[in-house]
Amino acid sequence: MTETNAALLADLPPDVRALLARPPLDRTRLLELTARWEGLSPALAGMADALRLFVVTWDPLEWVGPRPEAVATASTPPLEIVVYVPVWSLAEMAAGRETTMAAVLAELGGRAITAAAAHEDAVISGLYAELAARGKVPGLLSGDPASALGEAVITAVGPSWDPIGLGAITDFVQEAFGPVDLDRSLVELTVTAAPRLSCPACAGRRFKFPADLAEAQGRMCPPHWNQADAVTRRRIARAGASNPLGWRMLGDASARLSFPHLPGGLATRLAVARNDPGRRARLLAEAAAGFPGRPDDFASALAETRDQERRFPAWPVTLIRDLGRAGQAAEAVMLSEALAVVDPARYGRFAGEAAVALAEAGLADDARAKMAENTERWPDDIQARMLAGDALAILGDEEAALAQLQTALPLAQQAKDYKAIRELSTRIFRLAHPTPGEMVQRRQARSRPTRSQRKGRR
Repeated sequence: MTETNAALLADLPPDVRALLARPPLDRTRLLELTARWEGLSPALAGMADALRLFVVTWDPLEWVGPRPEAVATASTPPLEIVVYVPVWSLAEMAAGRETTMAAVLAELGGRAITAAAAHEDAVISGLYAELAARGKVPGLLSGDPASALGEAVITAVGPSWDPIGLGAITDFVQEAFGPVDLDRSLVELTVTAAPRLSCPACAGRRFKFPADLAEAQGRMCPPHWNQADAVTRRRIARAGASNPLGWRMLGDASARLSFPHLPGGLATRLAVARNDPGRRARLLAEAAAGFPGRPDDFASALAETRDQERRFPAWPVTLIRDLGRAGQAAEAVMLSEALAVVDPARYGRFAGEAAVALAEAGLADDARAKMAENTERWPDDIQARMLAGDALAILGDEEAALAQLQTALPLAQQAKDYKAIRELSTRIFRLAHPTPGEMVQRRQARSRPTRSQRKGRR
């Protein structure tokens, strides 16, 4: 989704139409809107006044699939009923229901304030989120869409998409895992006996928590640095103790805020497709198209936790071979080519994995053609040669496999690639000195697809 269908934008004012027509999908942004209904009862009107309605380009919990189409929670003070809907979900809901985005936004907001009004005591007391997490009260969007309040006037609060911050992330985490007791009140440090001009705390500043305090701490005098550190430790300890899982998810989501991300809900779709290798490969290829020549950014976008930033995960490469074993050779080749666009320096590796996948699928002719193409195109690529050996061994051609590995070994020695040297030496030894069990296994013919099956896979 790069541009929204004009029919979906009907019934919105021109400025909102313009903002939703081209959402900044490559950035983590939110757009705040208001919804106003006529003739509401006092209870509903009070909750409607507290409604904050957001469209977002990023779901902070996108890897916790499956994710709902929209999320809503309540907090106080001040009293707020907040609804967040990812822009791709908004478009999909409107298209699927053959209605408009304005109607979907009115429905979501109406359901939230109707549910809030029905549980007014819990909402006003500030206990609603905790009770909802424990299943004591229903979610704010769990009601029947037909019970919503009807048409509403939708307007924009500001003229642009704004960055998603800790407040929005906290709301997402609260809705999914319950509230985290993170004290975000302003921090005011005590006066010291010997103030320093360069210290922002000595100058009497108060600090937002946590980012503003952390940024200013490096410029503080030693006494104020120690005070700031104590405040940070105390508040973090309290937050972690209040909800360990929620705190961990809050930390991971906050860290990933600065990562590149997969647009349009692709991360959630990938998470949901864990047990469907073919669909996962197609989604991964779609995601890879947005990161040509940017392997570090792609790795960060795939990261499920802050510890995985800029570390290219192994599973996309492993998936190529798994697809071959599952008989989905076409998807394996497609995925190898998509990953090669992301990381051209490892083109030989990805192409070699495609050859192995073709062999695993029993497509001997296609596998041999792929190996020949790889070794001709990258004659000195160690991985292409090594994987050609693996593919030939799968096909039962030990002699040709041994030749490929023996060609790769001096290349690895010349490059002083000690890991490859060890791997190649192990493979060569096993091929040259097979155990009786391995010899029996190799003599067993691998299943080959029929001509009609092969045609259907292409």
